[in-house]
This record gives sequence, C-alpha cells and structure tokens, in this order.
Amino acid sequence: MARHFDRERELQDRLQATVSASLPEIEVVEVELNEPQEKVVVFIDRPDGIAIEHCEAVTHAIRDEVPDHELEVSSPGIERPLRRPSHFHDAIGEKVRIREQGRQRASVVRLVAVDDERGVTIQPEGGDERVVPFEEIVRCKLVVEDPFAAASMRKGRET
Repeated sequence: MARHFDRERELQDRLQATVSASLPEIEVVEVELNEPQEKVVVFIDRPDGIAIEHCEAVTHAIRDEVPDHELEVSSPGIERPLRRPSHFHDAIGEKVRIREQGRQRASVVRLVAVDDERGVTIQPEGGDERVVPFEEIVRCKLVVEDPFAAASMRKGRET
C-alpha cells in the first residue's frame, strides 16, 4: 500500500499533466489529500501570480481527475510549499517548516543547500547540518517571519 505522501505526489504529477495540456503557464505546486474529509487541496502558481480566474480554470480542468472528492484550488500564499528541487533552490538561506518521513511533527530549520540528486541540507537552530533526501520530505513550507519583507522580495523576483 502506497504511503499517504506518495499518493499525494502521484496525484500531483497526474494533475500537473492535465493542467499543462490546457494551461501550460500554471504549475501545480502542491497537492494535499485529506482522506477523512474526502478533500483535495491543490496549490497553483504562475510567474505573474494567481488570480481567481486561474483557480476557476484549473478547477474545471482537473474536476474529472478527482470525482469523489471535494476540490479546493488556490494560490500557495507567502508561506509557499516546497516540493520540487527548483522550489528549494529559491529558498536557500530561508527558514522552512519541514516534516520528514517517520517523524510525527514538523520542525523549523534553516535551508542551507540543495543537491538535485541527494536532497536538501538543513540546519536546526543550534544543531548540526544534515541532509534529508527528497523522498523523505513529507511536507515543507517557507516560514515567513516578516510578511512585508516577503511580499517585497516576491515582487522583486517578478520584475
């Protein structure tokens, strides 16, 4: 039986393929599968940001892929999910909240480096650096301590 986060990743890949066929500028950043409530939450992004029209278009494009689930499509927000190596590269030096396979709780750490083959190097506050392979990352999101700085940093990347 596939693990929960493996099913989420498989669903993310399937939804990305569906979205790419009609909306190639939109990336499916993360999929959260909430099985007790039969709900799928899909976070999307694009270089110029996300508007409600993009969420509606993605909802229509993927509705048939998850017919037995409630579907929610939204922007990832400022505490963005990190899934792909490119997401992690953009966050080097930042604090992230990471939940690893086999651990019950997430921890806040600094993202030190990314190796596209091996995984991410993290450093807990006051602790030693260590590598976490991508396949052992259940969830990871940016930790934004100053939302105004985060908004201006994102705006700078878009120009």
